[in-house]
Amino acid sequence: MAASIYSPLPAFDELLIMAKQDPAALDELQKKLNQELIDAQSDDRGRKAIEQTLFRLQSEQFRYKAPLVRLTRAYQLMLMEMSRMQDALELLCKVPESKKKLCATILPFRSKRQER
Repeated sequence: MAASIYSPLPAFDELLIMAKQDPAALDELQKKLNQELIDAQSDDRGRKAIEQTLFRLQSEQFRYKAPLVRLTRAYQLMLMEMSRMQDALELLCKVPESKKKLCATILPFRSKRQER
């Protein structure tokens, strides 16, 4: 198995301790991982798309202070992004009617009565 190009994510318990005791360290870890994701993109479109999504997420985080509201808004944003990606994938996979080729002609079965 190939080695990951991303830094390993600490265990959940460690992340929880960081969130309670050292939120600045958790923020730094998040920034580092986000930057690794951006740097790993091979094309500018992918890089810009990730940067835009991160900007929208960060904007939502600054707008709201209540943790549950922040979580809900982040969840909604990610659902919208997943829906947008699903729509793009479906559009990419659709074959236009004009490009479809007939593979075979389907002949109807005739009963023995019809043959006589």
